[in-house]
Amino acid sequence: MPPQRTWWIHALRPRRRPVFWETSRQLKGLRYLGAIALLAVGYWLLVQLVFKFPLPDNLRVYPIWPPAAYSQLILFLMGLKFWPAVALGTLLNNHFSGVHDPLTSLLSALNNTVQALLSSWLLLRTNFSHRFDHLRDVGLLVICAGFIPAAVSATLGILICCLQAPNITKEFMTVWFDWWIGNFSGVLILFPVILTLPEWSHQFRTLNRKFLGILWIAGLSLLSWFVFAAPVRADIAPFPLEYLPFPFIVWGAFRLGVTGAAIAIMVTTSFAGWGFIQNVGPFFDFSERPEQAVLALQAYICVLIITALALAATMAERAKVQQELEIEKEKSEQLLLNILPQPIATRLKQQEGTIADHFAEATVLFADIVNFTQLSTELSPQMLVILLNEIFSTFDVLAEKHGLEKIKTIGDAYMVVGGLPEHRHDHAIAMAEMALDMQRAIVAFSQKHDRPFTMRIGINTGPVIAGVIGQKKFIYDLWGDTVNIASRMESAGIAGEIQVTQDTYETLKEHYTFDCRGEISIKGKGLMMAYLMRERAASAIVPTG
Repeated sequence: MPPQRTWWIHALRPRRRPVFWETSRQLKGLRYLGAIALLAVGYWLLVQLVFKFPLPDNLRVYPIWPPAAYSQLILFLMGLKFWPAVALGTLLNNHFSGVHDPLTSLLSALNNTVQALLSSWLLLRTNFSHRFDHLRDVGLLVICAGFIPAAVSATLGILICCLQAPNITKEFMTVWFDWWIGNFSGVLILFPVILTLPEWSHQFRTLNRKFLGILWIAGLSLLSWFVFAAPVRADIAPFPLEYLPFPFIVWGAFRLGVTGAAIAIMVTTSFAGWGFIQNVGPFFDFSERPEQAVLALQAYICVLIITALALAATMAERAKVQQELEIEKEKSEQLLLNILPQPIATRLKQQEGTIADHFAEATVLFADIVNFTQLSTELSPQMLVILLNEIFSTFDVLAEKHGLEKIKTIGDAYMVVGGLPEHRHDHAIAMAEMALDMQRAIVAFSQKHDRPFTMRIGINTGPVIAGVIGQKKFIYDLWGDTVNIASRMESAGIAGEIQVTQDTYETLKEHYTFDCRGEISIKGKGLMMAYLMRERAASAIVPTG
């Protein structure tokens, strides 16, 4: 909890840094003052540019006021410390516009500065994302950047005007609304266009997208010109067409996201504004007075912008959710592949039913760490698990290297099979290579940990049945005499040796050297011939996994 004396500081502190915070924090001293001066001049030049466009008859305010958006963008992008640029720009504009009353100039500068500060603080405080990743960002733009700051500015502005012209109080609400909607419209137009500029090149990075984008922009521009600015439109189509560009706008929002929405907003509102200045377009055709045309234009702009941004933000949310689902799906599939072989996992996802396969020949290996039970009494549980995980992880790498399938671990025993779930003719050779690598790995493991680790390894070759059992915890397992005998070869083996059956010996004798151990007693089978595998024969050609 923050101290009682400073709780209000934490309450007012923005939750998000300005977009160009890293750049703005480096502007200090003369560089900061220079930036303030440049931004102030930029504000003044923008106002002068707006004044270059004549207003239709009987109109007192511009239907769209871009300087309001400019001042708010300065503070949102660069930081609240650049508020002097807004105040200085207003004073500069008042001076060159013939406003010689110091009090009026100061109050006007205060009004514009308060609007910009309030808007930027609300956006940064509410964690507004300039990428419009969520639908809430569109709502925050409308409320925190448009509605509230414009209402405050209109209220303060009217009060300032009342000081100069008291008779304006008779038209208080009309002037207030015109002031508010002009600032509001300017913010809705410029904010998405400026904030998405860095993404434009990314959206059109491929030749196909560039070609598609050019066709789309050309089509939207041509249609918008005809609807809003073509002098002959009223003769060709004397009925309302202002919503004709909406299919292009919707397509851009769906296909290109927020970037498409911003471009559509820029193109459509530009032609709508140009037609309005020229006293042509649907807003004049069906309005009795210029004030009605202004209101129709402003309402159209607000509906267009909010619709386009809402569609784009909704698509961005859906794309993000889809991406998260794909990531979770990949995680689930990876977890499934950690339990089951890939071909079996694929069959299981296809709801094939009971999975059980018979393989005429496969090679099964069992390995067990000798005297591990005694070792477990000497180590802590954590160290015991760490050691087992290290050695079995090494074996997992070896199994993947040789193209074999790990089946399971049972305590300190390790089971692996070759020749399934997909058949390979050299499964016995691959298993022999695996066994030799396991011996080398256990020697290196002993040297690393300075403990005398040894293993017994048993191998058998023959027919097996493989399948998936369980409903909640799947396991891919093997059954048959081949599996049981391989396990007995390990348990009846000699520490540090690789013991194989007669069948495995017959398969490998041309590729490896063996010592005949003779007949040994196997539980449930009686006497069986066993061989101890030594090393690869000098003339053998052994494939890798």
